[in-house]
Amino acid sequence: MQILAENSVLLIGILGALAFAVSLIVEVLKELPGIKKIPTKLFVIIISLIVTVVALFVYSAMQGIVVLWYYVVLAVFAAFVVAYISMYGWDTLKELKDRFIK
Repeated sequence: MQILAENSVLLIGILGALAFAVSLIVEVLKELPGIKKIPTKLFVIIISLIVTVVALFVYSAMQGIVVLWYYVVLAVFAAFVVAYISMYGWDTLKELKDRFIK
């Protein structure tokens, strides 16, 4: 049970860090001339896919892990979770702050 709790906290931390990185990259790049034409939510999904898959390969290289095909598939699924957190997480946090801190 202890291992499950530790892994859950680690997973939430990783998702939060990836979502923060995606939000930061999108905020910096979304006003560039070529990117301005792309809808922001689509751009968030694209950046999330790139950041999450690259993070998988970086982690695998650092740990000496062989990347199997289903790792990449799981990273793509995780990218959509990261994109969702990046798109709606900050708004939800602001709503909760406004609701409970007056």
